[in-house]
Amino acid sequence: MNMPSLPFQFDDSTSLHPRLNRALILLEWLSGLVALVLVLSDQGFVRQKESLPGQELTNSNWWLLGLTAACLALPVVTLPVRYWWSRTRSTFLRSHALLVTITLIWFLGAIAFSIPTATMEVIQEEIAGTHGPGQGMIFWTELFGLLRGISSLIRLIRWSTEAGLSPALVFVASFLLLIFSGTLLLMLPRCRPEGLPPATWLEALFTATSACCVTGLNVVDPGTYWSRTGQCVILGLIQAGGLGVMSFGAFIALVVTRNIAAREAATFRDLLESDRLGDVSGLIKDIIAFTLAIELVGAVAISGLWSHLPLGEQIFYSVFHSVSAFCNAGFCLHAEGLIGRELRPEVWGGIALLIILGGIGFGPLHNLREIASHQFLKIFMPQKISPSIGRMRVSLTTRIVFRVTIALLVGGAVVLFLTELGRPVAGQTIWQQIANAWFHSVTLRTAGFNTMDHSQLTPASKLISIVLMFIGASPGSTGGGIKTTCFAVAILTLRSVLQQKSHIEAGGRTIPQEQILRGLSIVALSLTAIIGCTLILVIVENKPTLFLDHFYEATSAFATVGVSTGITPSLKPLSQLALIATMFIGRIGAVTLVVALAGSASQVVYRYPDERISLG
Repeated sequence: MNMPSLPFQFDDSTSLHPRLNRALILLEWLSGLVALVLVLSDQGFVRQKESLPGQELTNSNWWLLGLTAACLALPVVTLPVRYWWSRTRSTFLRSHALLVTITLIWFLGAIAFSIPTATMEVIQEEIAGTHGPGQGMIFWTELFGLLRGISSLIRLIRWSTEAGLSPALVFVASFLLLIFSGTLLLMLPRCRPEGLPPATWLEALFTATSACCVTGLNVVDPGTYWSRTGQCVILGLIQAGGLGVMSFGAFIALVVTRNIAAREAATFRDLLESDRLGDVSGLIKDIIAFTLAIELVGAVAISGLWSHLPLGEQIFYSVFHSVSAFCNAGFCLHAEGLIGRELRPEVWGGIALLIILGGIGFGPLHNLREIASHQFLKIFMPQKISPSIGRMRVSLTTRIVFRVTIALLVGGAVVLFLTELGRPVAGQTIWQQIANAWFHSVTLRTAGFNTMDHSQLTPASKLISIVLMFIGASPGSTGGGIKTTCFAVAILTLRSVLQQKSHIEAGGRTIPQEQILRGLSIVALSLTAIIGCTLILVIVENKPTLFLDHFYEATSAFATVGVSTGITPSLKPLSQLALIATMFIGRIGAVTLVVALAGSASQVVYRYPDERISLG
């Protein structure tokens, strides 16, 4: 199979000079990465090391500005040349719309900032918050340098999906790239409050992994240890990790070119477990639309928690916690979490609903959206319904997800309330205990927020919490765990055995044998990962009295929940590395990791004779 040699949409037949065209594409792509490195160098190191008294730019600033501008200006030369060489000029601009747009807007803005006028000084003050000579230009150039760098990384990931690589391998690699990038960003001096040393590599790696894997476990307090820049980096990692870097890349492709390559669509179909290839584009659009809409409404709904703060701070806190809740990350900018706020409707209502919606999964939400749209057209615009569509129905996955989710939420709240009745809590009313039980039944299924101290839970409550964490959220969601559908398959398998049936039925459908085997494999590998992590913690820490806490922490890491008994910051480096690995395995899925490492399996064209074995 011939693979593209560059991370761009490239076909030798579309250019009159293929080799030269290939070289120009490579230069454009590399210039984007170089621009990103230059921007991070200036923002992370130079600005921190060299203060700007009187808003005057230093020599280092000017050098970095010039090099970044050169990287951004390169497509001004290469794109017209490549357009002139192209055999398909009618589609050239559309297929390169993102690069053309970024370059054109930056170029026009750079010209405007280079002309000293009263109007531009006002604009510079408004958008950059600066008034010194050259400050507007450096802000504008670095902003678009950042955009160019991100677009180059997204193109690299899209190339991987278009090249026909294993979907599992691409998925794993995209998260490794995101974690690596996040670690480097958090190690920048600018990500720490002024006057404090940069974060260590282990602190940065643990935080980046926890954010990318939407876990919420921390070795430092996110609200005080990181600067506002560091918190923004964490916010970006949570959003990218919750939705997946590949989803962003595919969405940008859909917006810019209105289509994605067939191989890319097939890769997403496998990752999103969609039944039809034609569903992929609609599902990706729904993922982004659902996310932005829910997070925006959620931010407004929970903003009352920070009404005492200035407007700018209130907006940031609201957006941060809304994204953290919907992505089931559990990162909180308060050292005590949400303790003492359990009776606030923004907590037991707003944040809880964001967590539930994020844990439902985009597949069921997409299914319900399609049904609602179909019913709307059927009632108000029946002439627009295509005869080939047929009757829309609620999928088996959607039915299982909602039934298991409701059962776990209600059942978990009742059991947690009962197991905590025997623990006297000073000053807590019955309503506070009910609110705590409800909120933790929600958050234990991969969110990680807390309204009570988990180190003070009864042993029975901790065991129930471990079970809820292990089951986790639903497939295709921002949460972790073995997933509600996998838990349902295990229960249905048990029921089938008790009924002495050779197949498994649910909702008038028969579940394929290969899915049953995959579900049982997920359970087995997940238990192996949790037990392995717990074993490492027990051996390294050598504190037998904390066995249940170590088990709790390992399960929280694997299920990407983030709740903690408070022992994570005090763990030894090897134990923290074990949690990092467990968070990563839990986010991408144990089976996905095994498939990615194993590579493509050969087709088996034979089968041995059956022979029964004793199972006890």
